[in-house]
Amino acid sequence: MTENRSGNLDPQNGYDLPVYGLDNGTFYAIHIPAITCIVTSFTCAIIAIVLSFRKRPYRTFFGWSKSERFVVYLAICDGLFNVAHFTDHLHIVIVKGHVYPKELCEFYGFSLAEFITAQNLMVNIVAINAFMLIYFNKHLNFGRWDWRLIAWTFGAPFVGATIAGILGQLGTNGSL
Repeated sequence: MTENRSGNLDPQNGYDLPVYGLDNGTFYAIHIPAITCIVTSFTCAIIAIVLSFRKRPYRTFFGWSKSERFVVYLAICDGLFNVAHFTDHLHIVIVKGHVYPKELCEFYGFSLAEFITAQNLMVNIVAINAFMLIYFNKHLNFGRWDWRLIAWTFGAPFVGATIAGILGQLGTNGSL
């Protein structure tokens, strides 16, 4: 750390900040409920996907209605985010400290940024699609095999997370 004008120490990177909760005894109170919620959410996403495919066993996926496909897409986005978030939390709980090496921490940050943004974009597209259908009776075209939807949902966050990674904005911050 370096000293600023007021005599306080400025952190140089997240590794010189303490992991939140270790100093006041709330470490496990934060991470154990988080892991429990993540596992519960992941289980629900898997159940939604399995039940969706059991309901339509003889039709191809792209033969399903758009709303049926949306359920699967939302569950996939949620499941991918849960996997990334679970590995991050579990790693921190096991080591009771920051994630090392720095590149692994950056990978976790990249994955979290990618999948939480993809999940948010998918929810927004579902809402916009419902709005357009209800108020304007307009069907949005997502292209053959929903390629536009998939490209937007996963492509835009990939570009953003890649730029953040190149600019050194991914990594530890003391709270994850």
